[in-house]
Amino acid sequence: MAAKATSCFTFLKEALVLPTQNPKLFAPIFILLAVIAFLVPAVNVVFIQPLTAEMLRHLAEMQTTDPSTAEFARLLQEIRQETRELVIITVALTVVTLVLVFAKQILSFSAACTTYSGDRYTLAELLRRLTKWGNLRGPLVTVGVVTALQLTFMVLLGVYLSSVMRHSGLLSVQGALFVLAFLAFIYFGVVAVVGVAVSVADEGCRGVRALGRAWRLMTRVSRKEGALLAAVMVLLPTVLSPVSALALAYAKKSMAVGLCLLAVQALLSGAVELFYIAAATVYYYKAMESKGVMVLAFDGYAKIPSREANV
Repeated sequence: MAAKATSCFTFLKEALVLPTQNPKLFAPIFILLAVIAFLVPAVNVVFIQPLTAEMLRHLAEMQTTDPSTAEFARLLQEIRQETRELVIITVALTVVTLVLVFAKQILSFSAACTTYSGDRYTLAELLRRLTKWGNLRGPLVTVGVVTALQLTFMVLLGVYLSSVMRHSGLLSVQGALFVLAFLAFIYFGVVAVVGVAVSVADEGCRGVRALGRAWRLMTRVSRKEGALLAAVMVLLPTVLSPVSALALAYAKKSMAVGLCLLAVQALLSGAVELFYIAAATVYYYKAMESKGVMVLAFDGYAKIPSREANV
């Protein structure tokens, strides 16, 4: 029994040490993850929150200003200008964030897969290999499918929550269904991470097919390890949430202190993200090995034969 309990944690132990096997590759990837984690809250603190506060102040002033006066026209013009700036910043941030999210996932999973397979690439060497369409297509398609499904799921959850709150409240059958749907959304996020690892490790398996294989591995092949991976991916970011809340609270008093706390939170978040990417990768390889299928690398050394890989 103790041996079984220990084996469930083996892939997590291997995931912890995986980045240390190729620090020259994982160090810049960790920095990239931390920078991306810092970007959105920093832009929010430096640009979006002040603009929003200023716009709300002008709206409040308009309520007590005569519409026929020049002051009212000035306030209206400033609100229009602030709205335009807010829209431009939000759209630009969304586009940049989407591009960076695609890049970080493909780079991080490729680094984890190649390192686990025994290769020791530098970042430049890995980037050169990813310029080959055969290596890039699988994770690119899978990340795109995952992003589309997650956005759709989020919209549907938002619409359903609005309906539940308007008609029956959370303490109802509909509220319970919403909670179940939300838990399914969280679990899908874990399956999606494993699915990206699948598409990197096996270039012939991508998109919905990669997600299907990840789902079958987590629900049929390595269920205990899959449940443990899900728990790690849900709980670790939750532990960091107080740091983010504290940083946003301090930012209202001192932007410098708030940004410093956000930087600390971003470093921790980058470390956590790197760990669960490594964990998902090691989990996938271990699960496939338990099925008797050898997986070595995405770069042409060995691939999973399609007849063997239909897990």
